[in-house]
Amino acid sequence: NYDVFITNPPYSGDHPERLIRHLTENARTKGKPWFLLMPQYIHKKEYYTKILSSKKNRRRNGITPFYLVPKKRYVYLPPKDFREKKASDVHKKSSPFVSMWYIWGGSEEMTEELIKAYERSADRNCELARSTSALRDLRRKKT
Repeated sequence: NYDVFITNPPYSGDHPERLIRHLTENARTKGKPWFLLMPQYIHKKEYYTKILSSKKNRRRNGITPFYLVPKKRYVYLPPKDFREKKASDVHKKSSPFVSMWYIWGGSEEMTEELIKAYERSADRNCELARSTSALRDLRRKKT
């Protein structure tokens, strides 16, 4: 039993797909808010678009997450002695992908409240996108 689901899940194999399915299709998780820190490429995956655009999702759940994209790329530090020592510091940290937050408030109303709260906040270290097409527009804006 939980109130909010916050995770940075494993990205290998089918973990992201299984997580999205669990959060959108499982009766126990319906109506529960979630905050998922995952690679930016996940929103382009066929399973992601199929799950969120399916008639079943729109009719039963109506899940339409929004996205927070950090203005500065997150740096991930591996555990001490996890990687072989290199002459360059470049390989000591970070990851091969850009991360962002996938957020659903548990209902359309709560999702809208979360968006409004973020827009009112003084500390805005992320770009907000209300849809995957808005994510595309953010990428175009940066170039």
